[in-house]
Amino acid sequence: MIVKSKGIVLSYMKYGDTSIIARVFTEENGYGSYIVNAIRSQKTKKSIGYFQPFTLLDLVLYVKETRDLQRISEFKSYHPLHYMHHDPIKSSITLFLTEVFSKLLQSEQSPNPHLFTFAEESIKILDALESGVANFHLQFLLKVGPFLGYAIDEIDNLFSSTDRLAPSSEVHERMEVLMKEPYGTKIGMSRESRNEVLDEILNYYEHHAHIHKPKSLEVLRSILN
Repeated sequence: MIVKSKGIVLSYMKYGDTSIIARVFTEENGYGSYIVNAIRSQKTKKSIGYFQPFTLLDLVLYVKETRDLQRISEFKSYHPLHYMHHDPIKSSITLFLTEVFSKLLQSEQSPNPHLFTFAEESIKILDALESGVANFHLQFLLKVGPFLGYAIDEIDNLFSSTDRLAPSSEVHERMEVLMKEPYGTKIGMSRESRNEVLDEILNYYEHHAHIHKPKSLEVLRSILN
């Protein structure tokens, strides 16, 4: 079956001599893994740069329901990203978020158009953002929860179903602002406060979604610090 869909690239790994397996969140099929044939061949006319994290693609998918691994037969960018992969802070945030988002998407094997739209618009904003970049990953992880079925509509819900103590009043207040304000809002935070907020968010997802601390966490912190 041929399926046309928008897609958000999350990561890829080498497959065979010239191909890759790309993990992609698609508007029509949800999250899945796809073979891209010959993308690493010297004769290919398409660059592997199309499969950088958070790249937004128009896709033609070849889907067989009896297979776990599907195939991308055609692809092209529908919204080029001009800054995300060249700015060291934005690229570090992107690598971190794609790692966490991939783990959270494991159960999203069917379409979730509202989640896709949220992620798509968030990526476009991150690419264009000129201020408040250092808080983007915090806001993304707080705002994405309800689209995945996690009840993070109030900050208190981060703690009510776990054994962890509520954070300081300062951190609690910062989290509420991060949740409610749009991306790019200037929110003054110390390095310690930002790290504490991120720890609380990751602990929540570890408890509810059973995901482990991302490998890219320390790299992100070293860049932001």
